Amino acid sequence: MSAGFLWLAAWLLLPIPGIPLLAHAAFAGLPRIGRAVLAGAVGAVLISFAMTLFALAGVAWSIGGVIVAALVLGLLLRVCVSRAPSGEAAPSGRLRVVGVLAAGVAGSAVLAALLATGVGATGSPDLVFFWGAKAQQFAALRTIDAAFLREPFLLYVNADYPPLVTNLYAFATIAAGRFPWLAATGTFPLILAALALALPGILRGATDRRRASAVSALVVAALAVIGIRAGIAGNGDMPLLFFETLSVAALLSTAVPQPARDWLAGSLLAGAATTKVEGLPFALAAAGLALFFPRGSSDSAPVRAPRLLTPTVLTLSAWFAYGASRHLFLGYSRQGQFLDLHLELLGTVFRSVAAALSSIAGGLPWLVPLLCLIAARPRLRAAALPLGTAGALVAFLLFTYLHRAEDPRLWIFWSAARVFSPVAALLGLAATGALAGRDEARAGRTRSPSPE
Repeated sequence: MSAGFLWLAAWLLLPIPGIPLLAHAAFAGLPRIGRAVLAGAVGAVLISFAMTLFALAGVAWSIGGVIVAALVLGLLLRVCVSRAPSGEAAPSGRLRVVGVLAAGVAGSAVLAALLATGVGATGSPDLVFFWGAKAQQFAALRTIDAAFLREPFLLYVNADYPPLVTNLYAFATIAAGRFPWLAATGTFPLILAALALALPGILRGATDRRRASAVSALVVAALAVIGIRAGIAGNGDMPLLFFETLSVAALLSTAVPQPARDWLAGSLLAGAATTKVEGLPFALAAAGLALFFPRGSSDSAPVRAPRLLTPTVLTLSAWFAYGASRHLFLGYSRQGQFLDLHLELLGTVFRSVAAALSSIAGGLPWLVPLLCLIAARPRLRAAALPLGTAGALVAFLLFTYLHRAEDPRLWIFWSAARVFSPVAALLGLAATGALAGRDEARAGRTRSPSPE
């Protein structure tokens, strides 16, 4: 059996720690395939967290030991939702015409990503110099290699970068016996396929089944085009998009009652925060907006905030504690002083970002979701969560690009399409929220008054 097959098969172990949470009756409103994918997402966060704790404690990684530790964490997470009310059983039935067409679009997008990855058209040097190099070294040592991260000639591996992707890659590498580079690129179409399977069922709690299918297909197709053209295979971008998209979808959906929904979304936001640096401002923005614009929740913001933020606080605290204990880092490195902005470059940054996005199929992966959102005639409150999160992410990225005194055009051309890709997904999800808001308003106008 090839190492590549074993490496990818090891990812099938990820749902094990997430099963205790997703097996709770509160998640009965989600289809089984969606619950399985979400169990894998939660399990990935818990396994990475366990691996970081092992490294912090000086305990070597093993497949069995890490899974058992992550499963214990999953049981603790289950305790947090033990008193959550049961959800209504997920509706079943055959897909109608719109659902079939949407499934065909999503399936075609995943197939295109798979074929493009198979011929090597979606690869990136970051896999060789960054993600894969770190994972291979960590797997060989069976822990996070502080000496490797401290090496001055290897500054490009970014010692302080969040650990989830490299931890999971190292986990699979230990299981397979070596790091298979080609198999690593396969994570792009596989994670995209997982998103395509889970997203429609989650969004059914935000709008009707037809619209949920259509919006899901729109999001998956947009991310496929961006991923193929921007070359994200094997990088942390697809895992980040996976966590970000599912977390916002979970916050929009009312299919899962509180507090289970918040703990699920909080775990997914922790996945985003521990995948890439830009995942942290995304998580903070999404959690904050969810508190100000609640969907189907009577709990107050002070009650909900710990549910949404505790997973991120714990997972990142463990990572920063490791960095501090090994004298590697105390936080994320910055491009100069925090408020040392080069506003004279603002026009250059705007033009360069616009050029970088337009180079990806003429900017259609962002323009089409935007046009769909406009056509949906959104009510601001219904779409505030995804739109506000998109705005916060755009502001953070522009703020980051303004921190270098030198010409940023090459940097932006190389990175903008990837880091702005969540905006395409958020615009699509905002259309779901807008449609749901219109339905709620229409129902309120047509509802018969109750007798006094």
